[in-house]
Amino acid sequence: MEYKAYALMAILLASVASVGTLGIAYAQTGFTVATDNTEYSTGEDITVSGNVGRTPTGQPLLIQVYNPNGAVYRFDQVTVESDGSYTYTFRVGGNLGVSGEYEVRVSYAGATANTTFDFTSSTTGGWRTATLVIDGADEHDILYQITGGSLTSLTGDSETATITAGITANNAGQLMLQLPRDIVDAIDANGDDLDYIVFVDELETTADDDFGADTRTLTIDFEAGSEQVDIVGTTMIPEFGAIAAIVLAVAIVGIIVATTRYSKFSFLPKM
Repeated sequence: MEYKAYALMAILLASVASVGTLGIAYAQTGFTVATDNTEYSTGEDITVSGNVGRTPTGQPLLIQVYNPNGAVYRFDQVTVESDGSYTYTFRVGGNLGVSGEYEVRVSYAGATANTTFDFTSSTTGGWRTATLVIDGADEHDILYQITGGSLTSLTGDSETATITAGITANNAGQLMLQLPRDIVDAIDANGDDLDYIVFVDELETTADDDFGADTRTLTIDFEAGSEQVDIVGTTMIPEFGAIAAIVLAVAIVGIIVATTRYSKFSFLPKM
């Protein structure tokens, strides 16, 4: 009888263990995690989302983010919604925010799920370099930052002193540009600063302007779905502007010398 009792107990324990194992397997199968993109750069938001795959128990979800060196970059708790979904947004930066592949690991009620993303850290303190192409040929490096999207192009028109930035705005964000005064500026006849005139998708807006001795830094807000930012100043260097001025000056001097030495080239009336 005792043998049969022990055998029955063993069967019951095995059944309980198998049910627990199946429960964990089910939770892990329905447990999801993903990031909104696979690649990010300095200044961009990273959104982690998913579903715990089961009825929430009321306890928070644990999220851990590891940098490429294996160091814990983030360790936080996230509230799980009534439908089992969760969302967590953060940015990578600081001394631990090195370039490489990051691992996101989430845990809930004994189940875990993970994903990865790639991050590129700027070496200029969050600033990246874009090429400003003026009049289709004259190229200059411009420092910029953007959140909520990406900068796709940067062109200039010297006749209208206008910079046009093409952007892809996945979310509302900001575009910051460091504009060297020797390339483009907004000043009056006395050399005093004027405000740039700024348009986002042809609608005039305002921009925060940090006036520096050699550079003006503009910060421009835009909405999700925006495609173009136009910045209108008063002066912009034309393609080969300095060279053209030198050539013109030399030509004028040459004409004066020629008309002075040789009377047959003189355009002055003879006495």
